[in-house]
Formats: sequence, C-alpha cells, structure tokens
Amino acid sequence: MPVTRFPKELRLRVPGGLPDALERAADQHHQTPAEWARQALLRSLAAEGVSLHDGKAAASDTREAPGDLHRAA
Repeated sequence: MPVTRFPKELRLRVPGGLPDALERAADQHHQTPAEWARQALLRSLAAEGVSLHDGKAAASDTREAPGDLHRAA
C-alpha cells in the first residue's frame, strides 16, 4: 500500500503520554498513529456538527450523534 502524503500538516502540543496512547489505539485498529488521529478528529468534528466536503469545512446535521462531545447530561 503506497503512503499518501497530505499537502497540509497540523502541529499540536499534547500532554505527556498521548503519543503512547495514540500508538496503542492505532495498533488496535491496525492503523498508523497518524491515520488513527485523522479519523478520530473527523469523528469528533462530525459530532460537533462540522464535516468536510471537497476539502472545505461545512455545517452538517447538528442532531446529537453517538459519541457527541457535548451531550446534555
């Protein structure tokens, strides 16, 4: 499988232990840590009502979805 390079990069400051946690989560899904993080970010954006269409951010269905980060208690 060829490696796909993306034209944009995102740099973040992360708490200690996060790189190891990403690696563990990625291993569970047979993915690289970078791919797992990309997918997790996309799921979180969708839960917030934001999606990507044609490389641009767009509002998506704002109904609470499973895993919504800000669900009412």
